[in-house]
Amino acid sequence: MIKRLLIIPARGGSKRIPLKNIKLFCGKPIISYVISNAKKSKLFSKIHVSTESNKIRNKVEKLGLSIDFMRPGKLSRANTPVIDVLKFVYEEYKKLDYVFDEVWTISPCSPLLLPSDLINSAHQFKKLKKKVLLAVTKYGAPIYWAFTKDKKNNLKPLFEKKLFSKSQSFSHSYHDAGSFAAFPTNFLDEDKIYIENKFVSYELPPHRAVDIDEIENWKFAELLYKANNK
Repeated sequence: MIKRLLIIPARGGSKRIPLKNIKLFCGKPIISYVISNAKKSKLFSKIHVSTESNKIRNKVEKLGLSIDFMRPGKLSRANTPVIDVLKFVYEEYKKLDYVFDEVWTISPCSPLLLPSDLINSAHQFKKLKKKVLLAVTKYGAPIYWAFTKDKKNNLKPLFEKKLFSKSQSFSHSYHDAGSFAAFPTNFLDEDKIYIENKFVSYELPPHRAVDIDEIENWKFAELLYKANNK
């Protein structure tokens, strides 16, 4: 039987949406959806919410999930890479004599994710060798139509030579859905993380891949959730 560790990184210091990870989403703490779906999938030997916040810890434990240890402050800064958090949790469990075959991470703000997404991706991940499975979704428009914008609203194309090409000229481009990923444990055992040629995709449809960073994303995700759960 495959032993999977799921890490849900839930830092308490969100600035754009204060305490975003436990804010009420359609009447329930947003992190509760991820915890519930992870349990329903029956994939994980251990589910760990990684946080430095006692408010988040208390909320999570009221949801019936105990937290074995807290995240240190040095790994709770806004610019802390998620991979550093995953490695810390993985190493702490090794000290407690837990052995895992896979390490997964899910964003606490992924209420649109379904248990079937996790189950299907687990079947796909099982066939991979030493690669990372990353949930992705398609860009809504070709990346070659991208602009940067200055303070005066002047636009500068990033790919000037391709700006006026038709969309049919390009193959689809994908981006991290900000939802979940699965790692073989050897990836986390490495001293340095090399990402070249190590990612394989699990594609999510756009209506289940809203990356909630701003309040506008939050409101849009609530509309989608309500529409899909009438």
